[in-house]
Amino acid sequence: MTRSRCKRSLHLLVGREQEVASAFFSLLFARVPEMRVIFPGDIENPAVQLQWFYRMVIAFAGNDAMLVNKLRLIGFRMAMRGMDRRHCEVLANTLIGTLQRHLCGSWQSDYSHAWRNAKAEALDIMEDGAGLMAA
Repeated sequence: MTRSRCKRSLHLLVGREQEVASAFFSLLFARVPEMRVIFPGDIENPAVQLQWFYRMVIAFAGNDAMLVNKLRLIGFRMAMRGMDRRHCEVLANTLIGTLQRHLCGSWQSDYSHAWRNAKAEALDIMEDGAGLMAA
């Protein structure tokens, strides 16, 4: 149920992906500038932003194995650069907030609930990935 509601909210992005990607990265890097190092060097380029954002959306909408692997990799890469669960929470909260702001007319309360549930699970998976760095 959570996954289907999140996917349904992501479908509302069609045609607005670049706008949302730009807003997401601008806000994320304003909040935590050090997070820039986990993204490609040319992330300021709109095409790169959109490509990264699409990969994230596809991973979320794809199968569980792909999603888990992508989230573990993000957690691992963040841990390699000295970031922790706090940083992961900022990443997740920024994504959810950006989606909510840009889909304001279409955003439903069940989307918020679904994304908060997904966030809790994603943070645990990212933390597992970070643990691989410590091993």
